[in-house]
Amino acid sequence: MARIDDLRNAPRGSVTIIDIRKKPDDMRIPGSVRYSGEALEAAQALPFDKDEHVVLYCGSGNSCSRIAQTLREQGFENVEALEGGYAAWKEAGLPLEPITELHKLGE
Repeated sequence: MARIDDLRNAPRGSVTIIDIRKKPDDMRIPGSVRYSGEALEAAQALPFDKDEHVVLYCGSGNSCSRIAQTLREQGFENVEALEGGYAAWKEAGLPLEPITELHKLGE
């Protein structure tokens, strides 16, 4: 599980951050992209490589933990969930940016 401090202090470009919230507000963690968690779980081709460091976040950390575990079982060993999810990031007063569209796999 990725801690907020680990993600905040990661060198830019070293981690792919994916927002899988089903009903997000109008903000996101800077640099993150939105995908459906269910689509990631079921996909044959994912938008990242098996050796890429990926952090998933949902609202509270529950859904993203389950999906990260499923992806690790599929061989994506460097996929983690953000501990506490978006709520913990926001509560910590860390930067947010306006949300963009939900990406579909294959884009």
